[in-house]
Amino acid sequence: MKSNMKIMPYEKISEGVYLINEFNGVNCYLVTGNEKALLIDCGTGAGDFKATVKEITDLPLTVAATHGHVDHIGGTGQFPFVYVYKDDCKRLNKIQTSLILRKLFVAGNGEMKKQGITAKNIKKGEYKPELVPFDESFVFDLGGKTLTVKHTPGHTVGSVAFIDEKDNIIFSGDNVCDALWMFLPGATSIEEWLPGARWLFEMSKSFKVYWGHRVPKLETDYIAQVISWGEEIIKNHTKNSLFSKTVQYPKQTDGIIYRTNKIFKKVK
Repeated sequence: MKSNMKIMPYEKISEGVYLINEFNGVNCYLVTGNEKALLIDCGTGAGDFKATVKEITDLPLTVAATHGHVDHIGGTGQFPFVYVYKDDCKRLNKIQTSLILRKLFVAGNGEMKKQGITAKNIKKGEYKPELVPFDESFVFDLGGKTLTVKHTPGHTVGSVAFIDEKDNIIFSGDNVCDALWMFLPGATSIEEWLPGARWLFEMSKSFKVYWGHRVPKLETDYIAQVISWGEEIIKNHTKNSLFSKTVQYPKQTDGIIYRTNKIFKKVK
């Protein structure tokens, strides 16, 4: 990896668990066991993930993503491969690792710009980006600590949460958050998103939940609020519209941004 890439800020949030902040662009997480370490999400690749992880641990590293968007798998080229849930391992998601899309994302990110990060910080990776599919049966065994997987389709069809029972933490990606993007290609309907969101709500009563941007910890009350917005969207419509229109609900807050032709699950 090029020596001029920057090491990113990081902090310990639990025993053997670290938050790596990619210059306010995305929150990534490093979980260490007795034998291995797991990096959850690898950002845009604007920072030097290998060097940052090396400051924390020398354990053999596995990398896995909560979903297949550029700000979570853009750094794939810094590693031999990255695990991505099988439904997000399609051509559309492979484009998310491209140099041009990574540069465009960083160029348009005002928070990263405030940290002095621009498109010039995005470099071609050491490796050709390779996404390796996995499913819910996959267990990440780190030695004395395991992480299991829950498929939570919504923000993308292949969004997942990683469950760390030993540390009582769930890493939920972007599937429940403020300004929830449900309008991009690859997102599910609101109806299909709700079960995963409700699961996260129930789990948040006994687990700490960390997501992918801004203030990292999601509180139970806020998860409930986002779910209520989704339920209200469904209540306010009887069917999908014939033509797509992008709508934000509620309008006065960072709510759910969705397409009016993807409210209900489509019957095949």
